[in-house]
Formats: sequence, C-alpha cells, structure tokens
Amino acid sequence: MMAYPTITMAYLDMWLERGENMQVIDLRNRESYMQGHFYGAINIPFEELEERIKELPVNKILIFYCSRGSKSMLACNRLSRSGYQVVNVANGFHLYRGKYTATGL
Repeated sequence: MMAYPTITMAYLDMWLERGENMQVIDLRNRESYMQGHFYGAINIPFEELEERIKELPVNKILIFYCSRGSKSMLACNRLSRSGYQVVNVANGFHLYRGKYTATGL
C-alpha cells in the first residue's frame, strides 16, 4: 500500500488555483524543464535528488512530477519513508494541457 497520494494533472491544476501550501518539483532533466514546466516548479533532476534533498522544504506538501510518472513515483516512495509529505502526479508532464505552464527561467 502506498504511503502517499497520487493525483491527476487536473487535480494539480485545482491545487495551483487555490494556492495550496506546496512546492512542485520537476524531476526531469534541465533541458526538458526549460522547454516547459509547471509554473512555480523547481527543477531537481531525479538523478540529483539524493544530493539535493536539503533543498526540499519540510513545511510544505511536495508535489513530484516527471516525464511519464515512474521517477516521481520512485521519489515519493523514498521521501515518504523519510517522513516528507509527498504527492505523486500520475502519468507525467507529457500529458499536461493546462494553463499553469511556464518556459525558461
């Protein structure tokens, strides 16, 4: 059984609209992030997550997404066991067609 919720892109849109106390983390590589990402998302590539874990706020819900959903699930598994409040975004950014996207920095 998972120790964290998995939400859809549409549900994340609702959270962004309401201004929930969260930090969205994009686990894709820098090039993919620069091409487009959720507004307000920080880029921590999955391969760098362990070494950059101290950059994650402990007082916010951490919303993880990647390209297709597998790396964000792995990140949530790891961090939920360490006590972080995490949420996985199902299916990844490649399916997102909402209004909360940004490009560049």
